[in-house]
Amino acid sequence: MSRPLVSIVVETVTAREDGGGASLAEALADTLDALAAQTWPGGSMERLLVLDGDVPDSDRDSIAGRFPDVRIVEAKAHNYFEAKNAGAAAAAGEYVALLDGDCAPDPAWLERLMNRFAPGVAAVAGRTRYGGRSLSERIFSIPDFAYVLDSGHGKASGFNINNVVFRREALLAHPFESRIARNGGCYYLFHRLKAAGALVLYEPEAVVNHGNDVAGFGFVRKHFDRGHDGVDVYRLDNDSLLRGTPLFRRLGPLALVGFTVRRILIDWRNLLRHRRQIGIGGAAVPFYWGVAGLLRLIELCGAMKAVAFPRPGISEPA
Repeated sequence: MSRPLVSIVVETVTAREDGGGASLAEALADTLDALAAQTWPGGSMERLLVLDGDVPDSDRDSIAGRFPDVRIVEAKAHNYFEAKNAGAAAAAGEYVALLDGDCAPDPAWLERLMNRFAPGVAAVAGRTRYGGRSLSERIFSIPDFAYVLDSGHGKASGFNINNVVFRREALLAHPFESRIARNGGCYYLFHRLKAAGALVLYEPEAVVNHGNDVAGFGFVRKHFDRGHDGVDVYRLDNDSLLRGTPLFRRLGPLALVGFTVRRILIDWRNLLRHRRQIGIGGAAVPFYWGVAGLLRLIELCGAMKAVAFPRPGISEPA
């Protein structure tokens, strides 16, 4: 049976920023080797690697020599979301799978995602967790990724764009907002698709193992940046697709405090109601309530900084 062509887009921003000093080819090795081991037929899979002008020629040559079957695509800027857009634009497949350069999918990852497509489905999201067994990875897998789940009837509550396949036409019609630095673009795109009536499903058996970017105090940096970039999302949401945008534009920092309280309460509800789907026992719920509250407060600090010091090129709310 013939399979449709799937273009797998791998950005390199994460591998370069979180690669721990390794060469770019070495930092990408786990990801690209995992793609070579997929059960989805190689003849129905196009692998694209997105580079930009900041990548040295030596890294480009090393990648081309080590991974000759990977097609290199150029992005206009060193930006996470611009890389995703550039890969989707260059893709030859009817479907576009998005994967980060610090993530390694399980062998059946792509096949399980593709098996969920049916007429009317715009995208299918998978399950992401940190791949290691360190204490930090086991703890932060939950708040960082586990709130993407089945919200009923197989529908996804959101998606992580290190683990999702789109119909290419849907992604081209709704490209990522590349003025966002790193975080929040997946949340914003999900709500844009939802507003357009697109159907996004969740496949928990399509597993991606994420690299460790929370070691030491990495979780503080990660969640501070999430809060900071979240303010940029509100500033760019001129159609008020997010429920909080009108409140933020009227109340500013006061609204952010209210959002934080609301998000903590939603996290607590999800951890209690969906603990089996998330993968934690009932006795662990109070611990994760504490973790969720701490991380939301860190995000609030990042958001307050973004209010005080707006990012160049992001306009103030009207």
